[in-house]
Amino acid sequence: MSQHPEKPLRIALLVSYFHPFASGAERQALAQGVELVRRGHTVHVVTRSVPGYPIDDEEYRGVSIHRWIRTWDRGPLFAVSFVRGAIRALARLRAEIDLVHTHQGLWEAVATGLGRRRLRGLPALVQPASAGYYGEADELGRTRGAAVLRRLILRNTAFAAISAEIERQWLQLGVPPGRMVRTASGVDADHFRPGPSAVEGELLPRPRVLFTGRLHPQKNLPMLLEAWAVASRRVPGSLILLGPGEDREALRALSEGLGLAGRVQLAGPVADPADYLRAADLFVLPSVAEGMSNSLLEAMATGLPCLASGIGGNVDLIADRVTGRLVAEPTPSAWSDALVEVLSDPEAATRMGAAARSRIEARYALPAVVDRYVSIYRDMIAGRWPGADARLP
Repeated sequence: MSQHPEKPLRIALLVSYFHPFASGAERQALAQGVELVRRGHTVHVVTRSVPGYPIDDEEYRGVSIHRWIRTWDRGPLFAVSFVRGAIRALARLRAEIDLVHTHQGLWEAVATGLGRRRLRGLPALVQPASAGYYGEADELGRTRGAAVLRRLILRNTAFAAISAEIERQWLQLGVPPGRMVRTASGVDADHFRPGPSAVEGELLPRPRVLFTGRLHPQKNLPMLLEAWAVASRRVPGSLILLGPGEDREALRALSEGLGLAGRVQLAGPVADPADYLRAADLFVLPSVAEGMSNSLLEAMATGLPCLASGIGGNVDLIADRVTGRLVAEPTPSAWSDALVEVLSDPEAATRMGAAARSRIEARYALPAVVDRYVSIYRDMIAGRWPGADARLP
C-alpha cells in the first residue's frame, strides 16, 4: 500500500533580530530556516524593524522575513512594545502558519504566552538561546515583575533545551519535564570542513590559536589575553581574535599593555569564518556563558582541536581529552597551562580534531538537527506532544 507524503510544514520563527545581524540565535534561525525551505516547507521569520531595512515582506534564500515589530528602546517601554508587536505580527500571520518556534526565551516567550488566546491555539515551542548570567533564565530573575513574566512564559506549549545547563535552569523555573525536549544547534558540515585555506597570507605565523565570535564581555577575552601573555613565552604561536564587537579597542589596548605585539592579531569581522578556521591549529572559546556555540560547532566541524570553558553547551559538545579540552577554571593560569599542553603535543591535537569532526558528522550536522525539529513540529501540530498529563493552565 502506498503512503501519502506528509504535508509541508508552515513554521514561524520568532527572534529579536535576524539576518544580516548574526549572533548565535539569529545564525541558527537562519540556518535551520534555509534547510526547512530546501525541504519544501514554508518559513516565516517575525523580527524587529531596523532602520534601513524594509518593513514590508522581504525574502532571503526562500525565507520570508517580516520586520514588523516596532520597539521603543528605552527602559520598560522596549519590553511592552516588543511583546505587543510580536503578538500583532503573529496574529497577522495566523492563517498562514501552523507553529511558532522562538529562538530566544524571554520577551519572545512572554509574547507567545500572553498572546495564546489571540493566536487561537497556535502551538509555541520556546527555545532559550543561552544559560548562565547572560542566559534568559538569569535575565528573567533580574527583571522587574519576574514572577508574573514567569507565569506567562510557562503558558507556552513546549520548551526546547539546546544544552543540559539550559534544561536544568528551565526545569527549576517550573517547566514540567513532560513539556521539555532536548535538542541541539546544527552546523553545515559540508561548508565547515578541513582543507586548504585562501587566507594563509593574511594571518600571523603558525601555530595559530583562533577565536571567532563577538568581542563581548560574555566571551571573557581579557582573561584569554592574560593567559596568552604567559603561554606564548613557553610555546611559539599566534593568537588571532576574529569578529565584531564593542570590546575591540579595549582588547587592542590590553594586548599592547601585555607586550603581545606580534603575537596577537585582531583580524576584525568577516562574513564567513570558514577559511580562517582552516588556517588555524587550535580553536579557543573562553566564554563565561553559552547555549550551544555556533563558533565551537564550526571549529569542530573543521577538524580543529578545541579548548573551551567547562560551561553550558561546551560540556555537551566536548569530551575532555577526546574531542577537545575543557578548562574548568576561568583563570589565566588554568588557561595558559591548557594552551601550552595542547600546543606542545601536535599529535594529540590532531587526534582530538579528527574526533571532533567525527562527532559533528554523527550528531550535529544541520540535516540531522533539522530532522529532529521536524519530528517535534509534527508531533506538536498533531497534538501528540506534549501529552495531556503535561498540560499547563
